[in-house]
Amino acid sequence: MCEPISATLGVVSALGSGMQAIGAHQQQSAAVARSNAIAQQQYQRQLQISAAQDQEKARTYEAQLKAATASRNAYHRQVTANQAEANRALAASANNLKQKSAAAAFESQRAVAKAVQAQGSVLATGRSGQSFLLQTMDSQRVLGLEQAEINRSMYDASAASGVEQHGILLDQNAANVAAWNNLPANPLSPQASFIPIKPMKQQGPSGLALAGSLIGSAAGGFSAGLGAYDTMASNKLFGVGG
Repeated sequence: MCEPISATLGVVSALGSGMQAIGAHQQQSAAVARSNAIAQQQYQRQLQISAAQDQEKARTYEAQLKAATASRNAYHRQVTANQAEANRALAASANNLKQKSAAAAFESQRAVAKAVQAQGSVLATGRSGQSFLLQTMDSQRVLGLEQAEINRSMYDASAASGVEQHGILLDQNAANVAAWNNLPANPLSPQASFIPIKPMKQQGPSGLALAGSLIGSAAGGFSAGLGAYDTMASNKLFGVGG
């Protein structure tokens, strides 16, 4: 009766140890599987975030390109308008100088006619001598003074017109530079986001280790059964127990 009991104890001990080994193995496997699942979910989430960021960068870049194109078109329109305004101002300045030149020419003709008329009046007197010569020279002197005044006036008008036209060109250049400075910088093409590092899959507990644990448990149970049997045999030998 004692040997079956010891064998039973050994089997029970082996089963208990084996169940503990299997439970520990399953618990470790579940923990590793959960950790791997969480890491994979985080990796996929990071990929989604990177993709969304890249899409947003692309949309922003496209908007910046459209804005830059619109600004350049506006710049070229402004330069064209500046050129048209400069042409108008230059034409007005040239026309003003032309009018002054025409007025000076008429004034010069009047001065010549006046001098001729004065000389004719002197000649009509029929006089001669020094007084006649002085009167003739005086009309020439008056004509020379009037011509010098007209020429001086035209010189001043030409100089003023040149300064005016130079100022018009400077204003045009300043307007073009201001339009250029208002242009936005060329947008830089976006860089792709860094790809997240793919997680390393953790390995679960080895099946060989589980098999070794089960074999060890069986051996331990067998050893425990033998020990129980030896104890019972000794007790029976010395009359201890039933």
